[in-house]
Amino acid sequence: MNIIKAPIVSVVPWDKNPRGIKTKDYERLKKQILKLGVYKPLIAFKDGDKYVVLGGNMRIRALKEMGLKEVDISVVAPKTEAQKIEFALSDNDRAGFYEEDKLAELIYPHIKDIELGDFKVDLGDPWIDLQRVIERYGPNIDPEKEWTGMPEFEQKDLSAFQSIHVHCKTREDVEKFAQLVGQAISEKTRAIWYPEAKKIDMASTVYKDEA
Repeated sequence: MNIIKAPIVSVVPWDKNPRGIKTKDYERLKKQILKLGVYKPLIAFKDGDKYVVLGGNMRIRALKEMGLKEVDISVVAPKTEAQKIEFALSDNDRAGFYEEDKLAELIYPHIKDIELGDFKVDLGDPWIDLQRVIERYGPNIDPEKEWTGMPEFEQKDLSAFQSIHVHCKTREDVEKFAQLVGQAISEKTRAIWYPEAKKIDMASTVYKDEA
């Protein structure tokens, strides 16, 4: 694997790229490039006289629109179609997430100098693995057939009336707050409901055919 500079006309998007981007997010991406520059190479493989992008398909689209003449490329050599997919997945993998309180503490002193609307971040751990994606959307799954005979389902509004961030300077303050709300709060707690929300035990929920 090596990094080279290549004429942008020789760089093309991967025609099997499964990622999309909303218009607002695409405009954010271009704004970030204008402000911060191009600091990350594209990931691509050589195909004849072209470089096919496996990582950075949205960026190459933006860079071409912005009139760049050449780009940095980290050249990879996938041996199979499966490896191409692995490179693309790896480039967009979300192994970590921002801890909300620490992120707020980091940004707050510089809040006047950072345009918060220009960035979106990963909070908590909402990511799912590929196995669940395949199980949910695989070609052998027929949702209509699977739901036959099941009860009607109506999702209630589970959103909070109001969310309030509470910052505690010491562990002692955390414990005092936990006593006030009558809930256990550990170092790993990221959010609570007040009053405490009832936990739903989905594992032991079973639907029976009354027929």
